[in-house]
Amino acid sequence: MKSLRTASNHWLQQVKKTVISHRGQQVVNQGLRWHLDYPSLECPPWLNQNGWVVQGWVLLPPSLSKSMEDVRVIACWNSVFELCHPLSLERPDVIETVLGEDPAKHPQLRCGFRFTVPRQLTTCTLELCVNGERIPLPIVSMPELPDSDGAEVAPLKVLEGKANWLFLDNDTNGSVDQYRGRLLLTDEGVKGWQRYLKDFRTLAEKHGADSAVLVAPAKESVMGPRYHPYAEGAGGPIQQLLALPEAQVLVYPVQALMALGDDAFIQTDTHWTQRGAMAASKVLAAALGLDEWAVENTFVDDEYGERSLTGDLGSKLKPERTCRINSLRTFNYHQYRCFDNGLPNFGRLIVLANGKALMPGTCLIFGSSSSYSMFNYVSRLFKRVVFVHSAGNLDPEVVKAVQPEFLVAQTNARFVVQVPRASCSLQALIAEKKACLSEEEIMMVAKRRIDVETHNPIISSLGLSPWIVT
Repeated sequence: MKSLRTASNHWLQQVKKTVISHRGQQVVNQGLRWHLDYPSLECPPWLNQNGWVVQGWVLLPPSLSKSMEDVRVIACWNSVFELCHPLSLERPDVIETVLGEDPAKHPQLRCGFRFTVPRQLTTCTLELCVNGERIPLPIVSMPELPDSDGAEVAPLKVLEGKANWLFLDNDTNGSVDQYRGRLLLTDEGVKGWQRYLKDFRTLAEKHGADSAVLVAPAKESVMGPRYHPYAEGAGGPIQQLLALPEAQVLVYPVQALMALGDDAFIQTDTHWTQRGAMAASKVLAAALGLDEWAVENTFVDDEYGERSLTGDLGSKLKPERTCRINSLRTFNYHQYRCFDNGLPNFGRLIVLANGKALMPGTCLIFGSSSSYSMFNYVSRLFKRVVFVHSAGNLDPEVVKAVQPEFLVAQTNARFVVQVPRASCSLQALIAEKKACLSEEEIMMVAKRRIDVETHNPIISSLGLSPWIVT
């Protein structure tokens, strides 16, 4: 924000004392006025596909009218992150009714705000931010809806950009707001990441493992400047994370992906392409100390062929949208799976063993969905790869049992608003997942599961027998 040098500390202190009502009681003695249109007990509930609409306006004293662009309305319902929205709507009705002035070219014409918060919320807090000073407003309560009313149809969570590129919309991590620089980590969120990164480094050093935390860049960060319908903001949670002193352990391969152009991400999916996964694997390998020439040479003869893919975004449209992708056709990691419990997402445990890999050691990865497309590459870099689907959450007991030469935590940039834990239980994740499987998921698990005996030589040498459950 630009500095509001014309605002005295005395004025800010007085404003804090006079902003007293979320129902619009106008504060005139210090020149600040504000009103919340929605949600309100006086108006019908406004709930759209994206959630509850929060709308209102703010007027500054005339002497500060040129500083309207510096005002932020902050909404918070989570201790780790918060939404920070500028005054972006023109409100001629406010200028005419409240100020009794001509709205044409009025310096405070753009005094309105409108955004949404998740529909599951019952309350959230609002604050005004002026010159770095935060002015608390009363808690906002969402109205109750009769059973017959309620939300519109469930959101598709797909945003169509230029040239048919699809992006995630209205997800629980606020991907669009992150990209636009309107969702930021709170001080608590930043401190949580600092603790996690310190604990990760300590755990790796305890077991003598070369280590890195790989953060898969969001599709928006790489493809957004060319294809996203919204302009990219000045910063977001990933920029806050990269600015930390503890960020030395982070691997964020955004430049390597940008160098691939349109081959970095899938047009109808949130994930990177296989070439994108290869680029990320190379950057990760370099961070882990592998010889860059040897790594490059490992993949030099790879061949790719075109195929059609619907993707996790294209499948949400009616009719479904497909695109053409380049798929690796000269190598498939599936032949090296020696164990796979087949569980969907969290709790999945996979062991890959390739005696012809570049490095003789074991790489233990606590990863997310972006790790799967890396298997074709990391399985050729490390003799053994142990993968735990935990989105970066660490199980020290698994690390102790495996004793890996290389330790990797992998998460996605859009997940940065969810600080991972440095101590979780894989056994608990497995038990929780198995307890809530649907019949369809049970059939899927049975199809892709690869079982071994608990005394299997590879499993025994990795110390994984306690997690090999049927």
